[in-house]
Amino acid sequence: MALTGLHVVCGFAGSQIAREKSQPILGKIAWSEAPGSGVTSTNIAPPVNDAMGQAVFRIHAAADSWVSIGPTPNATTGKRVLVPASVDYDVFAEPGDKFQWIAA
Repeated sequence: MALTGLHVVCGFAGSQIAREKSQPILGKIAWSEAPGSGVTSTNIAPPVNDAMGQAVFRIHAAADSWVSIGPTPNATTGKRVLVPASVDYDVFAEPGDKFQWIAA
């Protein structure tokens, strides 16, 4: 089934062991979610982990989308970034951050 809307996965970049030797790929997954346009995520970014570092949001959108990340994100009038269609877009997230998106 083709992706419609937007999907985000929250995880940690790189491996838990020997982080100084790892590549910046998505490692341990904390959660994933696919909220509707204009709907704030129900999940939040987890705390910084001593072994794995700071969490990232990996975003994949079916169409060009505006994405806002923060404690109270607003993709319509707040700080936002353009996420191009069909591209994995990684953003570091502060503990407690949520996200919201709308079509561009």
